[in-house]
Amino acid sequence: MNCRIHAGVNIGEHRGDAPRLGNSVYIGPGAKIVGGVNIGDAAVIGANAVVVKDVPPGITVGGVPARFLANRDSRYLITQAER
Repeated sequence: MNCRIHAGVNIGEHRGDAPRLGNSVYIGPGAKIVGGVNIGDAAVIGANAVVVKDVPPGITVGGVPARFLANRDSRYLITQAER
């Protein structure tokens, strides 16, 4: 698992379930990921997003609560050297 996680991010459990992150996930500053959600490979979580539902692979989400924004994956945000 190789992810880019910015400052101010909170990843926390809820009722005993913790998030599961895929490979090459990008998490923007201030984002919150809560509960037993699955974050797919190469997903992008926008700044200050609140994720409470699963995020499919290669999808960009943002907002409160997080919702689909684009079919754009993390390749443009995570350089080859970081993978």
